Order: sequence, then structure tokens, then C-alpha cells
Amino acid sequence: MSEELGRLKDIGAQKIYEDTHIPIEHVQAILHESFDGLTKVQFVGFISILEREYGEDLSSLKERGIEHFNELHGDELEHINDDGIFIAPTKNQNPTLIYILIAIVIFMIVAYISLDSSKEDENITIVTTENPIIEDVKKTIVTKDENDSNESRSEAIIRSVESVSATPTPKEEPVKPEKKLPDTFKIVSDNTKVWAGYIELETNKKYQKTFEGELDLDPKKNWLIVLGHGYVDFIIGDEIKKFDGKKDVRFLYKDGEIKPISKYEFIELNRGSSW
Repeated sequence: MSEELGRLKDIGAQKIYEDTHIPIEHVQAILHESFDGLTKVQFVGFISILEREYGEDLSSLKERGIEHFNELHGDELEHINDDGIFIAPTKNQNPTLIYILIAIVIFMIVAYISLDSSKEDENITIVTTENPIIEDVKKTIVTKDENDSNESRSEAIIRSVESVSATPTPKEEPVKPEKKLPDTFKIVSDNTKVWAGYIELETNKKYQKTFEGELDLDPKKNWLIVLGHGYVDFIIGDEIKKFDGKKDVRFLYKDGEIKPISKYEFIELNRGSSW
């Protein structure tokens, strides 16, 4: 055990929780190097808070923790750059697939040209003639009496007019005005530091920041948000939103409105990832 970690143990998990607002069970897990209850992102964020709060160098503890997570999950979860932006690892493209797609396109073009040429060769004009016997039969067909025919036409016209009169005129539904999005969207944590992870829904770009005071996000975008603790306020335009700080740490901001969501909903919206 390092001297730095020993000094943190002397301070105690309860006091560290009161100073940093890191959940006490996560503080205990870090002090005892039991990382199973944490994610890699949470662990790195909490270590950064402890180093800034107490001026300790916890690089050796951070290395052991990252090595633990890499053994469990590898490096496929995410990479973190110096600006705190999470970037999904890229994979090398297979050139064979590109060649196959090009070959399919060429084959389809050649097949289309061949089919078009065959249709032109087979375009034969067919002339049909009426059998004279059929013409004679048509001439011998007797139509109904003209009076009955005229009466039938009159009745049909009356029924058509009545049907049109009975058909109700459809009502035009009013066009709903487009919802106006707010001009501001802020996360506010007064007098306490809080770690925040926020993800753009459309691009899946991930960001993180530990802050005290206000964190401004683009109100025109849709966001997935996860916090180190829920003791924050949300300012959306002129409205202030408050939630249960003990249990609400995951939120969905969409179309100018915010609501708490469960861990399952967060994973589903985040393309199957817990962060």
C-alpha cells in the first residue's frame, strides 16, 4: 500500500465523501482497491477528484486500476484524450469487401445493358384482326327498350347525387405549431464538485468534466447525462428542474425537456454501453 493511499485511509471514507461528494461505497472501493463495483470511467474520474482535493499523487493506484479494467474488458470500451473526450477505437477496413462491392456494381451494369438490348431485339409488333363471325354476332345483339334504358339512367343519376350529398365533408385538422427549443441548458452544482459525463445522442460523441458552479450544454442538441451524484439543478430556458439527488443520476435531455431514466434505459439509448 502506498503512503498516499494510507493518508487517504487515515482521513476516512466518510470525511472524503463529505469533501468530494463521491458516493461513500465508491470511496471505500478505491481505498481497498476493490474495483469490481466501478466502471473504468468512474474510477479515473474519482481518482482525479481525490488528487485535486487532497494534493496526492495517486498515479500508481490509477495504473493498478486501469490494468484491472483492461484485463476484464480490454481497450474496446473507450479511449480518453487529453481534452476529456471519449473516442471509440477505430478498426481497419477490409479492402477485400470494397473489391467485392465494386465487382457487384460492374456485374449489375453489364446485366442491365444486356437485358435492354434483348428487349429491343424481341420488340415485335403484333397485329390482330377481328374474326368476321364475331362481327356478325355483335350486329345481332338486341339492346333493351329505350324507355327502360332512359329510366334506368335517370335513377342512377338520382342515386349518385344523393350519395354525394350524404357524404360528409372532411374537416381540415389545424396545423400544430413547431415547438420552440429553449435558448439555454445548464447543469448547476452550487458549492460542491460533481463529475458529469454527457453524450450527444445523434453522434454518440462522449465528454466528461468535473466542475463546481454551472456547466453549459447546447440546448438545440439531445443529450444523455450521467452524474457522480444527483444533487444538482437543471436550468432550461427560464425553468429550473430539481430531482431526487439520492437515486436520480442518469438523465435524458430531448427536444428541450429533461427527465430521469433508469440504468437499463441509459444503456439502451447509449447503443448497449453503460457509458
